[in-house]
Amino acid sequence: MEGVSPIDEKKMTGTQQRIIDAALHLISQVGYKSTTTKLIAQEAEVNETTIFKNFKSKEALMNVAFKQHANQIKEEVDSFFQQEFENSRDLLKRTGHFIQDTYEKHRYVVIGSIKEVGNEKAKTIFNYKQEYINAALSEKLQEFPDADHFCQKDYETISFIYNNAIVALLLQKIQQNGEQKKSAITLENIIDMTLRPFDEEQV
Repeated sequence: MEGVSPIDEKKMTGTQQRIIDAALHLISQVGYKSTTTKLIAQEAEVNETTIFKNFKSKEALMNVAFKQHANQIKEEVDSFFQQEFENSRDLLKRTGHFIQDTYEKHRYVVIGSIKEVGNEKAKTIFNYKQEYINAALSEKLQEFPDADHFCQKDYETISFIYNNAIVALLLQKIQQNGEQKKSAITLENIIDMTLRPFDEEQV
């Protein structure tokens, strides 16, 4: 659609942000295909024409929405890993809480991305920077003395498993919402299990 200006995801109007938030929420609930501009308009409490005045298409809207959150996550990750950490244990403990908080904050993007795994058409859109977090953690772990005992592939594997376990915890929490019996697995359990290889090296 002509007449739609390029959007700076850091300088959204209130209406644009409301449309984006509505779109992400719907994708996390019903998936990309079922998230129509009509539903987005209803969720955002705007006219459908307002969506197209701000975004030239549904695909363009989704691209801006996910790009906005992906960039925010990248900035948060960069800021977090620039901190000083006492050792690998301190790094892993604090990273566990950081990842959980980050995924909670951007939960609609995380869930929406997972729902669309295998969607070849939209794979370039749906991205919540999980690989970026894995790489940042793996690289940071190599700065500590444990590097004498582990190779780069070990750190990559640890980071991958750690990150995915926390994602699984978030998904489980969402699926169990409202159920009386909750999972006994907690973030602290995941952190403790991840720390075991490092504890063994210190014995």
